[in-house]
Amino acid sequence: MLPRFRFAPSPTGAPHVGNLHTALFSWALARALGGDFILRIEDSDAARNTPQAAQALLEALAWIGLDWDEGPDVGGDYGPYVQSERLSNHQQVMAQLLDGGYAYYGDDPDRPAAAAQGNPLRLRMPRSGQTILHDAIRGEIIFDNARLPDPILVRSDGRPLYHLAAMADDHAMAISHVVRGEEWLSSAPIHVQLYHALGWPEPVWIHLPLVLNRHGQKLKKRDPEGGYLVSDFQQAGYLPAALFNYLLLLGWAPDGVQEIVDKWVVRKQLRLERLSAAPAIFDWDKLNWLNRRYLRRLSDAGLAEQIQPYLEEAYGPLPAATGWLVRLTAVIRDELVKLEDAVELAEWAFVDEFEVSENGRLVLASPAARPVLLRLVAEVAHVVLLDGRTAQSILNSLRDAFAASDSWSARDVLWPIRAALTGHTQGPALHEIMGLLGKQRTLQRLGAALR
Repeated sequence: MLPRFRFAPSPTGAPHVGNLHTALFSWALARALGGDFILRIEDSDAARNTPQAAQALLEALAWIGLDWDEGPDVGGDYGPYVQSERLSNHQQVMAQLLDGGYAYYGDDPDRPAAAAQGNPLRLRMPRSGQTILHDAIRGEIIFDNARLPDPILVRSDGRPLYHLAAMADDHAMAISHVVRGEEWLSSAPIHVQLYHALGWPEPVWIHLPLVLNRHGQKLKKRDPEGGYLVSDFQQAGYLPAALFNYLLLLGWAPDGVQEIVDKWVVRKQLRLERLSAAPAIFDWDKLNWLNRRYLRRLSDAGLAEQIQPYLEEAYGPLPAATGWLVRLTAVIRDELVKLEDAVELAEWAFVDEFEVSENGRLVLASPAARPVLLRLVAEVAHVVLLDGRTAQSILNSLRDAFAASDSWSARDVLWPIRAALTGHTQGPALHEIMGLLGKQRTLQRLGAALR
């Protein structure tokens, strides 16, 4: 039988990076072992579940590049794939537990309630001995049965809780491997005893390590170090391939020193024995480094298409000149860490009335500033079309002329020009800035600086 992995999220809120981390490893192991990946929606918490949250989960998984062989949107032989639609199966399991004496109604195992109405159903845990969990990452974990209380499996209103519903669904769907977070370890004895009571073979248990922030705390959806909602990463402009790559490194080390991994590498290299049990630290610097690597893979045109929505939201309609946005992208791309950075990096290309930095004010007050700007105005005014090549020729001539007449350095000449055009003394090549601004806007900004 093929290995069968599942991801079974609860649609109780916006999807976050913890959801993606668990789903990604379940998917990756399924693909590496040549098995199936199943998506099941666990909507047992009726008060908090929403259709919108379920749809957002599906979209988040698709965005990061996961596909599934069975699920609520694609069907399959083991459906339905929504937990609330599987109540009849849960009730059969409840009856089996009661018939075998492994469950009781009420709160006292010695005096069970005579009727189900108004009473919870509890699993009768063993009072002595040990419950042993065989975890594929952590090895054997032993629990003292004397310390384990009888957990509620079904609420007093008849609705099954996760313990019963998820295990019953896993068995009915022939799930062979259960991948979930380390936080489920404390509940694992319940699930092991359920399998034993029902006479089912246990799946392979795989408890992934926690993902922590830099202070060693479990990630929160809203964290002082940054937002961990999937929408936060999307809005910031992290590429899904980069986040896919980074999350895989939180619990797995590829061969050698390789850190750039794609789906093909995952299929070839990822194995259970290579997974780590140690908590992983979410390192924003590492994610940014990876995202920058993935951005560099894009062509100027491809990257321009990606940053266009960010620029339009910030500055409105973009110039219609053919190829203008692609040329702008080529100028700023080396400084991009994530797509939203384009808004700040390209501000000089859109905003004519900008604040001049402190360094900018200093160089505009230098002895060279006024003569240089006046000479540049005269040079630019005489050209018909100011493109990058023409701008480079003018700047070279200007630099050489003032070096000969006044012994001014290239910095003395070029920094006042940059400050006049952008408000800063550092940034992209000046000739590229002038070519993108064009003749009219370049003259306007030089005139404003002179005034």
